[in-house]
Amino acid sequence: MKLTITDAAANALEKRLQSTTFILALNDGTNQFSTVGGSCAVGDKFQILASKGPTDQYNLPVTTERFQVFTSASEADFINEDLTLDYNDRLSTFSLKTSSGILDNNLLIRP
Repeated sequence: MKLTITDAAANALEKRLQSTTFILALNDGTNQFSTVGGSCAVGDKFQILASKGPTDQYNLPVTTERFQVFTSASEADFINEDLTLDYNDRLSTFSLKTSSGILDNNLLIRP
Protein backbone atom coordinates (compact mmCIF):
# COMPACT_ATOMS: atom_id res chain seq x y z
CA MET A 1 0.00 0.00 0.00
CA LYS A 2 1.43 3.37 -1.04
CA LEU A 3 0.51 6.88 0.05
CA THR A 4 1.71 9.92 -1.88
CA ILE A 5 1.90 12.93 0.42
CA THR A 6 2.15 16.24 -1.40
CA ASP A 7 4.79 18.73 -0.24
CA ALA A 8 2.08 21.04 1.07
CA ALA A 9 0.53 18.21 3.11
CA ALA A 10 3.91 17.01 4.39
CA ASN A 11 4.89 20.48 5.60
CA ALA A 12 1.52 21.03 7.29
CA LEU A 13 1.63 17.57 8.92
CA GLU A 14 5.10 18.11 10.32
CA LYS A 15 3.96 21.38 11.92
CA ARG A 16 0.74 19.95 13.34
CA LEU A 17 1.93 16.52 14.44
CA GLN A 18 5.50 17.41 15.37
CA SER A 19 6.20 13.81 14.41
CA THR A 20 7.01 11.83 11.28
CA THR A 21 5.08 8.76 12.42
CA PHE A 22 1.31 8.53 12.30
CA ILE A 23 -1.68 6.23 12.06
CA LEU A 24 -4.22 6.55 9.25
CA ALA A 25 -7.54 5.43 10.76
CA LEU A 26 -11.20 5.58 9.93
CA ASN A 27 -13.20 8.06 11.98
CA ASP A 28 -16.56 6.36 11.67
CA GLY A 29 -17.23 4.67 14.99
CA THR A 30 -15.49 1.41 14.05
CA ASN A 31 -12.35 1.76 16.18
CA GLN A 32 -11.05 3.06 19.50
CA PHE A 33 -9.86 6.34 17.94
CA SER A 34 -13.21 7.36 16.40
CA THR A 35 -14.83 10.59 17.51
CA VAL A 36 -18.00 10.07 15.44
CA GLY A 37 -20.21 7.08 14.89
CA GLY A 38 -23.16 5.65 13.11
CA SER A 39 -23.79 3.48 10.10
CA CYS A 40 -23.98 6.43 7.70
CA ALA A 41 -20.37 7.37 8.48
CA VAL A 42 -18.77 3.96 7.83
CA GLY A 43 -15.82 4.39 5.47
CA ASP A 44 -16.67 8.05 4.97
CA LYS A 45 -14.29 9.81 7.37
CA PHE A 46 -10.60 9.38 8.08
CA GLN A 47 -8.21 10.76 10.66
CA ILE A 48 -4.49 11.05 11.21
CA LEU A 49 -3.14 10.36 14.68
CA ALA A 50 0.41 11.05 15.82
CA SER A 51 2.03 7.83 16.93
CA LYS A 52 5.32 6.47 18.20
CA GLY A 53 4.87 3.37 16.04
CA PRO A 54 2.45 0.58 15.18
CA THR A 55 -0.20 -0.69 17.59
CA ASP A 56 -1.78 -4.12 17.86
CA GLN A 57 -4.55 -3.17 15.42
CA TYR A 58 -2.73 -0.52 13.35
CA ASN A 59 0.33 -2.45 12.21
CA LEU A 60 0.08 -2.50 8.39
CA PRO A 61 2.82 -0.27 6.99
CA VAL A 62 1.92 2.28 4.34
CA THR A 63 4.77 3.25 2.02
CA THR A 64 5.57 6.99 1.94
CA GLU A 65 8.69 9.02 1.28
CA ARG A 66 8.88 11.27 4.37
CA PHE A 67 6.74 9.57 7.01
CA GLN A 68 6.29 6.27 8.77
CA VAL A 69 2.57 5.46 8.45
CA PHE A 70 0.49 2.57 9.75
CA THR A 71 -3.08 1.50 9.14
CA SER A 72 -5.25 -1.57 9.78
CA ALA A 73 -6.95 -4.19 7.64
CA SER A 74 -10.28 -2.38 8.14
CA GLU A 75 -8.94 0.80 6.54
CA ALA A 76 -7.20 -1.17 3.78
CA ASP A 77 -10.63 -2.18 2.48
CA PHE A 78 -11.36 1.47 1.62
CA ILE A 79 -8.04 2.55 0.13
CA ASN A 80 -6.06 1.41 -2.88
CA GLU A 81 -2.59 1.81 -4.31
CA ASP A 82 -3.34 5.24 -5.77
CA LEU A 83 -3.74 7.03 -2.42
CA THR A 84 -2.84 10.73 -2.14
CA LEU A 85 -2.89 13.06 0.86
CA ASP A 86 -3.09 16.74 -0.06
CA TYR A 87 -3.42 20.00 1.86
CA ASN A 88 -5.42 23.10 0.95
CA ASP A 89 -3.59 26.04 2.50
CA ARG A 90 -6.47 28.47 1.92
CA LEU A 91 -8.95 26.25 3.80
CA SER A 92 -6.38 24.62 6.14
CA THR A 93 -7.79 21.19 5.32
CA PHE A 94 -6.30 17.83 4.40
CA SER A 95 -7.90 15.65 1.73
CA LEU A 96 -7.47 11.94 1.03
CA LYS A 97 -7.97 10.84 -2.58
CA THR A 98 -7.69 7.71 -4.68
CA SER A 99 -7.83 7.22 -8.43
CA SER A 100 -11.59 6.72 -8.06
CA GLY A 101 -12.20 10.02 -6.25
CA ILE A 102 -12.15 11.81 -2.90
CA LEU A 103 -12.40 9.61 0.19
CA ASP A 104 -12.43 12.48 2.68
CA ASN A 105 -12.04 16.19 1.98
CA ASN A 106 -11.49 17.22 5.61
CA LEU A 107 -9.43 14.72 7.63
CA LEU A 108 -9.26 15.13 11.37
CA ILE A 109 -5.67 15.60 12.57
CA ARG A 110 -4.96 14.51 16.15
CA PRO A 111 -1.46 15.33 17.47
